[in-house]
Amino acid sequence: MITKKIIKKIPDESGIYELSISEKINYKNYKNKVVYIGSSKNLRKRISYYAGNKVSNKCLIKFISKYDIYVKFYPTANYKYIEKELLKNFKIVYGELPKANSIGG
Repeated sequence: MITKKIIKKIPDESGIYELSISEKINYKNYKNKVVYIGSSKNLRKRISYYAGNKVSNKCLIKFISKYDIYVKFYPTANYKYIEKELLKNFKIVYGELPKANSIGG
């Protein structure tokens, strides 16, 4: 779950991340807990953004207000390419992008 303690452990490096909730969501092909896949030049700064009140993604705000949000991350210099590939593969497997992603893949 995203907490201040967890945020301190996240590196301030570039990378990709996945936000999920505790309940499975119905996608076209399968159920999954993932609501968002993203990337950033600074993982700690970006992920701490989701713990605050400055989220502008309206769909993601709905999930944040209703559920605890969990994060997985992977530091990598090739974050833009990997994010695009993850979104593309998610769409192939689940039939649509994660619920809070509107572009990409």
